[in-house]
Amino acid sequence: MPCDRTADVGYVGVRASAWIVPLAAAALLAAAAVPFLSSPVLSDEVFTLEAAGLEWGALWDHLRADVHPPLYYIAIKAWLGLWGQSLAALRAFSLTMAALAVAAMALILPKEAPGRSWAGWFFAADGIALVMSSYGRMYTLLALCCVLEWLASDRRLRAGGWRWRVLAAAAATAGLCTHHFFGLFLAALALWLVLVHGRAVWRLAPEWGAGLAAWAAAWGRAAWEQVTQRPQHLAWVQPMDLTRWLETVGGHVVFAVAALPAGLLVMALRRRGKLEKWSAESRAAAAAALAALALPGLVSVWKPVWNPRFTIIASPFLAAAMAPLGSLSGGAWPVAALTAGMGWLWWPGSQTACNSLEAARRLEAAAASDTVIFCRLTRKPVEFYWNGGAARRQSFPREIDSHPGYEGRQPEEELRAEARALAATAPGRVFVVADSSRQAPRILMEALREAGFRMRPPLLECAAAGKHYFHLLAVFDPPLRQTESPSGARPAPGSPPRGPTARVYGRR
Repeated sequence: MPCDRTADVGYVGVRASAWIVPLAAAALLAAAAVPFLSSPVLSDEVFTLEAAGLEWGALWDHLRADVHPPLYYIAIKAWLGLWGQSLAALRAFSLTMAALAVAAMALILPKEAPGRSWAGWFFAADGIALVMSSYGRMYTLLALCCVLEWLASDRRLRAGGWRWRVLAAAAATAGLCTHHFFGLFLAALALWLVLVHGRAVWRLAPEWGAGLAAWAAAWGRAAWEQVTQRPQHLAWVQPMDLTRWLETVGGHVVFAVAALPAGLLVMALRRRGKLEKWSAESRAAAAAALAALALPGLVSVWKPVWNPRFTIIASPFLAAAMAPLGSLSGGAWPVAALTAGMGWLWWPGSQTACNSLEAARRLEAAAASDTVIFCRLTRKPVEFYWNGGAARRQSFPREIDSHPGYEGRQPEEELRAEARALAATAPGRVFVVADSSRQAPRILMEALREAGFRMRPPLLECAAAGKHYFHLLAVFDPPLRQTESPSGARPAPGSPPRGPTARVYGRR
């Protein structure tokens, strides 16, 4: 009898840990991200808040100005209707979806698979997923749809049942209506299913087909028009190269790699028992993760669609592939990985002073006679905090203001002509919110200097633009007038020397 009681206690303990471990990961992820719910707003987040503030009837047409499908916007509008129209509430939705995905990861692998309950920890420690958990966009909702589709498709083939069939169809519909990269996730998931279930994967055709049909009916025509008739929708995507791909892969696994010493140390100190084999599901997940990362890169060779945020579709596969490391290290490896991620998030050096809130504060110095020019997608996030007073303001190139999410990709001659015209009509000082690594801001500042504007020490300057799209808040004083020259008279021919100083005496 005592033996039976001991066995019962052990069984209860195993079942409890199966839920306590992933829920602890979700709780720690929330604790890591909550401080960033009120951090300075980003460009896409402002667009999301504007869309969510529209009436239901106007929202659908407005969403055609964005490249993403509509489900996230509908969900976030309903969410903000409950919790209030605020940046913190917007980001809290992303954090909630991320926490749900972390908890659901514990159900993906079979019960007997080593490290099953640690998969959520590796998902939470994934660099891309960790950053997206406090970003007010659709990426963690996309990750949750991926996890649910994976779970439902696997259970549909293992056990059958109408509930799993319904969930597989619903998750496919939701994923496709959240982000187009869900289609690439399905391709990678098909590879996993073939490796684990063989030819039985074809039994999922009705469920996946139903999801594709629902997406096509709801958004297929709009998606086709956006890709084929509106080049601005993909104009912001940068060309693909191997270096950028490797940087993204590194972003996914950086914290797991950082935790390598702690994991190996604990594994070396642990008592050696029966060596657990890497499950077939985890091995297949490694292959699927590679596919989920490789497919967007291959597509981008033909048509650029690459963005590191989009590759969150690979995060569930990577987590399942690394899950056995949690079992082998007694949990030390995934815990250390998530701890490393939290440390990086909270490290002051990972933050930047060049953000929308700080730029708004510095722009309070602009007077009504001045001009403020926003390069890239900086106008909306800065104006989220700064009403601008009476200062003249616009984006450069000007087309950015007429198309949300469009950074501009005009020919160089058009940019130079617009920059010269802007420099010739700017009445007072010119404030430029710029990323000097990009062509358009460089052309603009060159045109201002050629027109005689004199650049002061920057109001704000950082090492790199990053997610806020600028690293320089420059101020240009207007050209000197003749009465402001040192002699008060027009200089003689040949003096002063050639260069910007000479041009300040020209007509304006």
